[in-house]
Amino acid sequence: MTKTISARQLSLIAFISVFSLKLTVLPSLFYSKVGIDAIFSLFIIMAFDFLELLLIFHVLKKNQDISFYQFLSNKVGKYFAKLILLLIFIYYFFKMLLLCSGGYNYASLAIFKEAPRHLFLFILLVSSCSLYLFKSRSYARTIEFFYPIVATMFVLFVGIALFTAPLQDIRPLLTTPAQNIFESSFMFSVLGGNYLFMLLFMGKIKFGKNPNRSVFGHVVFAWALLMVFYIIDYSIFKYTAVAHPHAISEIIQYLPLPSILGNFDWIAVSFMLVLFVLQGGLFIYCMCYSLNKVFEVKEVEKMGAVSKVVLVFVNLLLLLFIYVVFPTFSDLRTFAFNGLFVPILSSVVMLVPIICFFFELFNSKKRTKVAPSLKSTEEFVEAENQKILSLKVRKDEETI
Repeated sequence: MTKTISARQLSLIAFISVFSLKLTVLPSLFYSKVGIDAIFSLFIIMAFDFLELLLIFHVLKKNQDISFYQFLSNKVGKYFAKLILLLIFIYYFFKMLLLCSGGYNYASLAIFKEAPRHLFLFILLVSSCSLYLFKSRSYARTIEFFYPIVATMFVLFVGIALFTAPLQDIRPLLTTPAQNIFESSFMFSVLGGNYLFMLLFMGKIKFGKNPNRSVFGHVVFAWALLMVFYIIDYSIFKYTAVAHPHAISEIIQYLPLPSILGNFDWIAVSFMLVLFVLQGGLFIYCMCYSLNKVFEVKEVEKMGAVSKVVLVFVNLLLLLFIYVVFPTFSDLRTFAFNGLFVPILSSVVMLVPIICFFFELFNSKKRTKVAPSLKSTEEFVEAENQKILSLKVRKDEETI
């Protein structure tokens, strides 16, 4: 199988995948449920994601020459493999819905106060689909180009906030029952699962030497920045954090430094718009990959046509849900976070990496058990040589 991205590029995609709506609407949603203890809810999502990353990375390295669909087909058969991919499609569909609707909700208040929704969606969907159409190699190189810009802007933002914000003591902590903290993590679990996409790149990754340092280093860097961001947000707004649903822009507008040196809101806005497009491209890839495998055709010449039909179908379905089913972000937010369907779907999908790990672990033990030792192998080869020699002697005797 052709390898299209490097382990470093995979780690940069993992870095980008952490943010987006976690920097806008999620801090206030968390705070509305558990107050300051939202930091612990975020930590639970982080810990589960990191555990899944360990399992996913192990599976990826053990299966470098087959696709995720082939891996599933070998383990559970084609029909169950297609069912799993269909669930992954629905999961990423809701993530993309939240990105489109939540992204417009943020952008309309931050910069596009008079701009219609279709303009924002046109820019986001066209850019995201372009990243998908240019294939995974080009997408990875795009991420590689924007990574230093995005990382520098976020570090700059965090630095400005730390040095200029009137930070307050966020204690006392752990005033909320542990059950509520876990429930809030479950409720917003659709915004987790940040590394599930890696499975869909199975077979396309050039690991090279020592890939762990790059992947886990960038992931830890991303989560450290995100945790500092939440601490800053709750430290600045504290009891009014629930009333600030556009956290990253409201923090930068609240700081005294911009009033001295000018309006620094462009840092937050530019940062978020780039993130929306890059994450949109990733979500489109994940949705289209899943559906392409569900409707897989054997004829190679038809695969390109099917892929384009799937892309059109995905975009039409997104627009249908955005304009008809969930016409406002509050409608979508209520369905996604106050019901059970999306959290349960997210939990089921997040079990996939764990199941894949146990499949691989079982196969490894099976191979170890079946594989003969070096001594028995030598004995087996010697016995086979003896059989061949005796057959040759018998044939010679019959000829004579």
